[in-house]
This record gives sequence, structure tokens and C-alpha cells, in this order.
Amino acid sequence: MSTAESGRRDGFSIFLVIACVALSGLVVALAIQNRSLKQRLSHAGGPPPPQLAEGDVVTPFPVVTDTGESKTIGFGEGETKTVLFVFSSTCPACKQAVPIWRTLLEKPPANGIRLVGLQTDKLDNNPAAPAEVTAVYPFPVYGYRRPSPDPLAKVPFIPCAVVLDAKGVVQHAWFGVPAEDVVADLKHELGS
Repeated sequence: MSTAESGRRDGFSIFLVIACVALSGLVVALAIQNRSLKQRLSHAGGPPPPQLAEGDVVTPFPVVTDTGESKTIGFGEGETKTVLFVFSSTCPACKQAVPIWRTLLEKPPANGIRLVGLQTDKLDNNPAAPAEVTAVYPFPVYGYRRPSPDPLAKVPFIPCAVVLDAKGVVQHAWFGVPAEDVVADLKHELGS
């Protein structure tokens, strides 16, 4: 065996040792990150976060119109119920829900039912956000400024559709892209 061959083998052996140490470190880092993610997903063994549910009361809350004016969304103003659609203009699941909501709302809702969109994009970061989507959705769309209105604190993920009675009591809440059974339930709630 020549000295050149021996030197290459020693260099390759050193490389293998360094690679094994680096990979071992990466495995340890990934294991630690995996444990941390599992704890966060299981809420560290504590109770799950609050979720908007039937019977909850949604109090009037401040919103911002597409022209930047402040307004309060209240209840009991002649409507029998309010259907609140919560979404983000950048959420892929929300973009999937748009054609479903549009199809659902091709027929106007029964009298006394108000449709309201609440866009979760923070207006502090994107002042024109509601104006960008108002033409896309077949209902008025509002934004909000920090802090988030109370109803958003209990929305675990979006898109979300919530049916509220005339007093702001949650009758039904659906989260995620609406499936066929949810669309049927929403049609019933809208009197379609």
C-alpha cells in the first residue's frame, strides 16, 4: 500500500467520522424539535384552547369597512340570524371555500338573515385587505384592527362559518373547507 493510498483512506475515515457526528447531532436536534411539537400540539397536557361552540354568546365587536371606516357588528337589528364567514385572503383552505360559498349563496338567503364576512388579515399590516376581496365574496367583508375581536379568540382555524341568532348566540359553527353535509346544513340555515 502506498503512502498516497494510506493518506486518502485516513482522509476518508476522518470525513466519515465527522459526517457521523454531524448526522448524530442532526438526529438529536430533530428529536428535540419533534418532542417540542408534540407537546405544543397536545397543548402540553393541559385543556384544549377554547373553541367557538353552540350556546356561546358573541357580543357586538368593532370592524373596519373596505373604506377604512370603523363600525360595530351588533345583533338584534331586525335580523333573525347572522351567518358570519371568517377567512383570510392568503389562506389556501379559504381559497378552496370561496367557490363553495359562492355556489351556496347563488340563491339569496331568506328574509332577515344577514351575511357577514370577517377577514382575519390584520389591517395593521394590510390596510386595503377588505377592499381586495369584497368583489370576490357575495356578502359585505370587514376587517379588524388589533386586538382581535372576541369571536376570533375562539376560532381554532379558518375558514369558518358561524350561525348566530338575533341575540348573538352561536347556533352552529363549522371549521375548515365545507364538506357536502356542511353545505346542506348551511343551505338549511339560510332558508335555501
